[in-house]
Amino acid sequence: MEKRRLVWVVFLSLILLGALSVETASGVTAGKLTGVVKDATTGEALPGVNVAIEGRTRGAVTDPNGRYVILAVEPGTYSLTASMVGYNKERKQAVRVIADYTTTVDFGLKSEAVSMGEVVVQAERPPVEPDKTASKHIMTATDIEAVPMV
Repeated sequence: MEKRRLVWVVFLSLILLGALSVETASGVTAGKLTGVVKDATTGEALPGVNVAIEGRTRGAVTDPNGRYVILAVEPGTYSLTASMVGYNKERKQAVRVIADYTTTVDFGLKSEAVSMGEVVVQAERPPVEPDKTASKHIMTATDIEAVPMV
């Protein structure tokens, strides 16, 4: 009987100290963002698009099918941005993420011409040529004939 009482005392002490928890898990405390990014005019999936949560260091890149997934997003309201070279950046505001749920946000990017300014390249001869280790002058037969003889 004494042994049984000791087991109960140890068990209740561990519960009171927090070493054992009798509470059940309340589930995941974060949500998930997912969606597809397509070309707005052709409807084709766009691989390699950057999808980012503004103001956070979280984001994803779309796969070959244009799909993206951002895991472990804290519950709240966010703005998402999808961007890719050759396409206009698109922004979705007031995207609400709820714990334990998947929020789907799709994008349709419009293509744009990539414009660049004028590029001017100027070549300069370096003041010191590292491969030259000595002075060198080449004389041809006409140079030798032009030398005055005494």
